[in-house]
Amino acid sequence: MPRYAAVDIGSNSVRMMAAEVSGRRTQILAEDRQVTRLGESVFRTGRISEEALTFLCANLAKMAGVYGRLSVVGVRAVATSAVRDASNQDEFLQRTSAALGTNVEIISVAEEARLIHLGVEARWPRPKERTLIIDVGGGSAEIIVSQNGQLIDAVSKPLGAVRLTEVFLKTDLPTDDELRRLHAYIEEKMAPFHRTHGQEKFQRAVVTSATAGAIVSAANGISRAKRDEADRVCARAP
Repeated sequence: MPRYAAVDIGSNSVRMMAAEVSGRRTQILAEDRQVTRLGESVFRTGRISEEALTFLCANLAKMAGVYGRLSVVGVRAVATSAVRDASNQDEFLQRTSAALGTNVEIISVAEEARLIHLGVEARWPRPKERTLIIDVGGGSAEIIVSQNGQLIDAVSKPLGAVRLTEVFLKTDLPTDDELRRLHAYIEEKMAPFHRTHGQEKFQRAVVTSATAGAIVSAANGISRAKRDEADRVCARAP
């Protein structure tokens, strides 16, 4: 059975997964995640810092070694929000592609939404339900409407966890004024989506990413060591 690897270079972390594929069944052979916080420097200065890029490339080389030993027949490596915004994209692509031994793509917002939708439908298929999918990354949040297993609408908003922290939250704990400004910004960015879809009814909502996992873990008392359990838990709003 063929083996493949995927690498997702996000604004906050890099993930790698290698798997063996048989029809629609997938057996995970190896996976890794490292926090890189590429977005910290991009959202402050417009560039990926030398420190962040060097750290990322070192981890990419280790990941390439892992899936290289598994004799994968194909690798897809993609980069998202922070790299789309970075002024030093050419250097990023040259160095990360060299570290991985395969070309890295900077994917569009539309392609990112398509891949998120495919992942949700593959893992939690309920094709007859109207579904709201929200992926909260480090640099952006993708909001997707799905019906009958098809992507109906998708928007990307600059509402990633790292971006919002860098722009609005300067203190720990945040001040009331910082939180007011943050909430106002989120409302402003989400207003067009609310106007279009605010009156619609959804049978389910799926929120993905490590940020979502952290929120679910906190809401349900799941320790960091058992964070993977959050993948099977529904967060219940108060």
